[in-house]
Amino acid sequence: MLCHRRLSSPCPESGCPAAVSRAPLAGSGRRRAVALLSALAALASLAPAAGAAEPTREERAAAVALFDEGRALMAAGKHAEACPKFAESHAIDPGIGTLFNLSDCYERTGKIATAWIGFRDVAAASLSAGQTERERVARARAAALEPRLSRLQIVVPPAASIAGLGLTRDGVAVGRALWGTAVPLDPGEHRIAAAAPGYEPWEVKVTIDKPGVVSVTVPALERATEPASAPGASGAPTPAIAPPPVRRPASDPPSAQGGSIRKPLGMVGVGLGVVGLGVGTALGFMAKSTFDKATEGGHCDEAGRCVDQTGLDLRDDAVAKGNSGTAVFIAGAALAVGGTILWITAPSAPDAAASARGRGPTADAPWSARVGLGPGSVWIAGTL
Repeated sequence: MLCHRRLSSPCPESGCPAAVSRAPLAGSGRRRAVALLSALAALASLAPAAGAAEPTREERAAAVALFDEGRALMAAGKHAEACPKFAESHAIDPGIGTLFNLSDCYERTGKIATAWIGFRDVAAASLSAGQTERERVARARAAALEPRLSRLQIVVPPAASIAGLGLTRDGVAVGRALWGTAVPLDPGEHRIAAAAPGYEPWEVKVTIDKPGVVSVTVPALERATEPASAPGASGAPTPAIAPPPVRRPASDPPSAQGGSIRKPLGMVGVGLGVVGLGVGTALGFMAKSTFDKATEGGHCDEAGRCVDQTGLDLRDDAVAKGNSGTAVFIAGAALAVGGTILWITAPSAPDAAASARGRGPTADAPWSARVGLGPGSVWIAGTL
């Protein structure tokens, strides 16, 4: 029986790599739709960034084609050619099954550390998706690779730990928390470099070719030699010539209107934000209605498993609407909050009568404001 690549299936025993499907990293469509509606009602979707957009049908078709090519190359023993196929497929449309096959391919090509972390990621994603059998197999594969790992440890003794010291491994910065930590790396040549302001840089290349820990100690850097000053005609150093003073243009006088475009911009932002909140909420309810249509019509069950193509299309449509609603809702909330802040903090025009008496607005007068958000509403309160 052929399974749709986006439906999850438990992983068999030892034959798992050949039977892993391209199940997505996310949970079922039903849980996502319910979670979206709850987030919209509680305004919990005001996160720093929205999730990645769902791939289009064309992108998913390309991902499936790459995945199938990778499986065929693996079956032919061409592992080095199969790995890029799996990697590109996973980049287009991330899936648990694709990551499992990619990790298996890396193991067969000798990239033990990359395969190890890949199997651990598969186990974590399978646990979140409720795929206990696949989680068990992935953890077993990762545990089997542990004794074969090669690790690199960069040791910085106290004498070498100077202010401003920075370390890199293969061009990637190594934070202080990783100093002295044995980090799993794939076999091969690795470059470690150290640099600090006022000191000569240091670099060494290390080849890792067997399991175990390879330790590299960073030496104390030598101070950089300063070039000597060029002597003048009389043999004495030429005195430095001070550059002419820079004339700074006088700052523009404050506007006679005391005005700022922040207040009109703030009002526009609040208006657009309210519209975004409404559109995002509407899309969320549309997503729920679409998925309910799939379940009520018998195309999908309550757990999000669909039995025919109509159910799959309805579920994908619901997920796309839900993601769009989340993005629009977050953008609307950000516009509303930003516009409110601009409107509150915009300076007021000075009172004409007060200016005539020599008393303008007090620049340092304290003020306070509060901004609140509710489902489909924004409220503002402030005191001056």
